[in-house]
Amino acid sequence: MVDDYLRTFKGMFFNVEESEPVKCAINQVGAVLSSIITRYGEIENEISYGTSGQDDFVNMVICLFVRKIMEQLDAINVLYSVGLFTQAQIILRSLIENIISMKFILKEDTKKRAAAYSLEHHYQEIELGDELFSENSNYRNMLLENGRENQFNDGYKQYKKKKAAFERIIKSKEVFQQVDNDRKAKLKQKQGHNKKKKIYIQWYEVCSNASSFYGLMKEVGYEQYYRGIYGGLSYETHALNSTMDKSVDENGISLKYIRNPVGGSSTFSLACTFSMVGLVTLSEYLNDGEEEKQEFREFFRVFQENRDIVIHNLDMIKDAQSSKEDQENIEL
Repeated sequence: MVDDYLRTFKGMFFNVEESEPVKCAINQVGAVLSSIITRYGEIENEISYGTSGQDDFVNMVICLFVRKIMEQLDAINVLYSVGLFTQAQIILRSLIENIISMKFILKEDTKKRAAAYSLEHHYQEIELGDELFSENSNYRNMLLENGRENQFNDGYKQYKKKKAAFERIIKSKEVFQQVDNDRKAKLKQKQGHNKKKKIYIQWYEVCSNASSFYGLMKEVGYEQYYRGIYGGLSYETHALNSTMDKSVDENGISLKYIRNPVGGSSTFSLACTFSMVGLVTLSEYLNDGEEEKQEFREFFRVFQENRDIVIHNLDMIKDAQSSKEDQENIEL
């Protein structure tokens, strides 16, 4: 199925289906990513069915990480299938965040770190509710001034229920109470340094000295990648690269295709690299035996061979149409 806008603006969008060498390279991307997703799926099954012998709560948190990683690799695969390489960078950034976070949790003090992570979105919801339903809230005043008192009251009731439920969650586990106490102490400490500014705290600050994602990457030994990889991916995330979609040569300025199939090897390579970091981390967590380790080494050997072929082929796509010479260099 071809969307109408692809027909209407044919000169603006690149259609993968109309270039056999590009389509071939992209299909190979799908095969490699599929092998990684399958591997994560097998690990998810192992954790879900309780064969890992680890703590049930930690297993649940790690299992959810694995599912999210699978979802993001799938999203990158779908974007690549139509030539949306640049947009895949946004997903890649989030993928890296998840893998680094999971690696941090499994490094040490695992149960407490897993608890801090799992509670974080609850804290954010409660803090947002505190802000929206306070007496000085612009949101509250706007609703009441416009005669929408019922909407305000309904929202306030839901907020109170959520807050009460969260308090019960905290009381349900000793590790949750420990995280809650440590988080309050950390907030109080930070507030003491700056009493005027609203203080925010990241979940990993409760369990370490890290106060930023750079600090988190440093905690797991990947700080050298921050500026070149994670920082570079911010351009697409924060809409700072729109002017990069033009080419300048002796003929003047021309606009690149939307779904431009050039330059896809770096995002693909990074997705592969960090996905392997996640798989190795999970293998260590599951305490694989020698037979499983040997099987993983063989998987990694085949994966590397296929990954390198794909990177070569993606690099051979020099422009949207790809020259005849480049097409001949793409390995089938």
